[in-house]
Formats: sequence, structure tokens, C-alpha cells
Amino acid sequence: MSARMQVSVSEDRQTATLALLPGSGLEGKLDLSFDQLSQLINSLGQVRAAMQGARAVPPMEGASITPVFNTPWTVRPEALTEGSVIAFQHPAFGPVGFVLAPPDVEKVVRALTVHLGMVHSNERPQGKPS
Repeated sequence: MSARMQVSVSEDRQTATLALLPGSGLEGKLDLSFDQLSQLINSLGQVRAAMQGARAVPPMEGASITPVFNTPWTVRPEALTEGSVIAFQHPAFGPVGFVLAPPDVEKVVRALTVHLGMVHSNERPQGKPS
């Protein structure tokens, strides 16, 4: 499938332009502010989620993941499920999060404890045994 649109950011990084390419069968371009682009991304995500609902959720094993580094994050209790919300600021999508049920929280704690034991850094918090 050939590209049907191109999205680019202005030199001053204040606007984005969505241009329809010849392969789309349409003509034109749309200039978007940061807020408009954020709203479009959010709307596209909701539409994708609705379309995904008709399909089986693909497994995470072998999935390509682009990690986000040095971003604000939070963990909060989630009253409805008595689980935990893990949320972070994604540079491409804005704030995103998910809820872990209590049994999954336990799995994450165990996994992170194992990962922490594998850390090779000499940096240890003051007052903690080495």
C-alpha cells in the first residue's frame, strides 16, 4: 500500500501539517495546532480501540515496543477494582495509563524485585545494605 498522507511539523514546532498525497485520491492539507493534533490523536485512538474490539487482542510476546525514558509517572490506587493505576506522560500520546488487578500487582512487584536484583549499578541508596 502506498503512502496516502504525510504529517510534518513546522520549523518552529508550533503546528503540524497533514497533507493528503496523490495515492489518497484526494487533495489538500490541514494545519493543526498542538491541541488540535492532540485531539486528533486521541480521537484516532478511540476509533482504533473500537475497531480492535472486533478483533482478538494480539499477544505482547514478540511485539515491537518503543520504550519511553525519563518521563513523569505515577501509581495510584483504583477504587473500583481495588487495583492500581500506573500512568505516565507519553511524548507521542500524552498521559496514558492502565489498571492492574491485585493479583497482577503482586506479579509486577515480584518481577521488579527480580529486575532490581539484576541491576549492575554501584549506586545504592544511603543507609541501605550493599
